[in-house]
Amino acid sequence: MAVQARHTDVTVTVTLWVRRDAGGDLQTSVEGVLGDVEGVDTAQVRDVTDVQPRATDIQVTAVADVTIVVPGDDEQPVRETLADGFGVMDVGRCTVEP
Repeated sequence: MAVQARHTDVTVTVTLWVRRDAGGDLQTSVEGVLGDVEGVDTAQVRDVTDVQPRATDIQVTAVADVTIVVPGDDEQPVRETLADGFGVMDVGRCTVEP
């Protein structure tokens, strides 16, 4: 029996690239990168924990609340979906909300 995709609320720590010329503030730019990941419905940054400017981009580590459509309700599909997103380098701590 196939597992149906469902909306899952998670709190996740991610490291990703934000374009220097993205405009707006850093939090909005991180939310934009996460929001562009296929399957993500909403993303709201709780905290930016690290910023590393590079020549053309900014490497950012942030804690975010994300609503994502994934099969099942455990963290592995969430991690895989986010990791496939353009600009996402690492998916750290991931907590699925009950």
